[in-house]
Amino acid sequence: MDLTRRQVLRSSLAAVAAARLWAQPGPRPARILLDTERSRAILDRRLFGSFLEHLGRAIYGGIYEPGSRLSDERGFRKDVLQEIKQLGVPIVRYPGGNFVSGYNWLDGVGPRDKRPRVLERAWNSIETNQFGTNEFIEWCRAVGAEPLLAANLGTGTPEAAAALVEYCNLERGTKWSDLRRQHGYEKPHNVRYWCLGNEMDGPWQIGHMTAVEYGRKATDAARQMRMVDRSLQLIACGSSNPGMSTFLEWDRQVLEECYGVVDAISLHCYYSNAEQSETKGEAQRYLALNLNMESQIDQVVAVCDYVRGRLKSPKKLWLSFDEWNVWYRARDGNGNRQEAPRLLEEQYNLEDALLVGGLLNSLMRRSDRVKIACLAQLVNVIAPIMTSPTGMYRQTIYYPYAWALAHARGNVLDIVVDSETYELSGRNTTVVPYVDAVATFDASSKSCCLFALNRDLAREREVTLHFRDVAPRRVTGFETLTGRNLKAANTFENPQAVTPQRLEPPAPGSTMRVKLPAQSYSLLRLSMA
Repeated sequence: MDLTRRQVLRSSLAAVAAARLWAQPGPRPARILLDTERSRAILDRRLFGSFLEHLGRAIYGGIYEPGSRLSDERGFRKDVLQEIKQLGVPIVRYPGGNFVSGYNWLDGVGPRDKRPRVLERAWNSIETNQFGTNEFIEWCRAVGAEPLLAANLGTGTPEAAAALVEYCNLERGTKWSDLRRQHGYEKPHNVRYWCLGNEMDGPWQIGHMTAVEYGRKATDAARQMRMVDRSLQLIACGSSNPGMSTFLEWDRQVLEECYGVVDAISLHCYYSNAEQSETKGEAQRYLALNLNMESQIDQVVAVCDYVRGRLKSPKKLWLSFDEWNVWYRARDGNGNRQEAPRLLEEQYNLEDALLVGGLLNSLMRRSDRVKIACLAQLVNVIAPIMTSPTGMYRQTIYYPYAWALAHARGNVLDIVVDSETYELSGRNTTVVPYVDAVATFDASSKSCCLFALNRDLAREREVTLHFRDVAPRRVTGFETLTGRNLKAANTFENPQAVTPQRLEPPAPGSTMRVKLPAQSYSLLRLSMA
């Protein structure tokens, strides 16, 4: 039997098994059908990237604090560096964000005593430029992360973007590569991934322009940058959020200008529970917002494929969801012309962490097209890690992010989830499953991981797992993030208020029964060997 016939037969058998499973009578537990040979996508580890911007205390007082007893000789905060290295963050976007659209990269290189202090106009702050491109690359190497650099296409020019690529990626013998060597970095940085500007559709953005204007500028920049280094992966600016009146139309017009010279388009979105309601209905609406993320991804994919069809291009674009997080409390972005002011220092609670878990599930489910994603941001500014002059602590959203980094590997499985649902009323009625789950399988280690969000705020939910091919032999871990108070948060005074708890592991086998606590995000780790 050839491979195609085997695949068709396997698919048919799985469909029959699923139909029998769903036909079982019941009030029922949720049921999940898993087959380690049925894959949605190979998981790109860059899906769990993060972001650092020259904003607030993300850089100064976050990852970089010269003179602190907690910093090394380079000025890097050792506690933060070790934490991020241990997390295994695979890629970090820099230097913005809104900041990049007014940034002259030459201000941040060379001898520090000659770098200018400037008025940073995106966040009305004073930028000392003591931390710049080379320091960022050096810090990335220290934590084991790949750099994702953004070029200024606001006030900046395509020529300046190409010069930065030359400075970073050519070894020697040209104006900009030799300048890097004069600055003490003989070896090229070899930065592969680049964002062509940031949120250029937004009226708040320095250098805001129309989609056609941006698309043509991005095309010019891409061509000049590729003349320097043809190995680059270039990400065009997509819509800054789905609430924009130009959402999708911006993406279409941009791609019709630059589709042939870019590899991906960006998506951004921040999720809000601005009602601050204690009611069950609002909390369950909030915990369903990861489904909005999936809808946004699907819509942008449709635009990409439409333009591909219009242009008859053989190339399929991937997506970079390079800003996402919960953000709605700390909204004042005015730095009042201070150095490293406290801006956007959101305090996260259990409810936020559960949604972040759901958002990670959604990114994994759409990993066939989303190849890079960046939790925005990494330290102090809407971040999982908070610092003070004397230490740091982990916010609630740290834990689901850390689980994904540590355990999501290999392939994202094409699982079937059957769960009871609830309805959300509004412009359109939305049906939401109580149990939201995604699974990965790493063939090299024969390990399978299930990430599960229980949106039921009142009841534990039982889940029956049915493995169709290989039965798990051991449970290597089962833990959850939960609690009675959705508004509970970690602080410097009480850094352990919300932390993972171990659960009683289920018996391994081809059929397994697990219990997910009410209002929880859980991780089940299994070994098939």
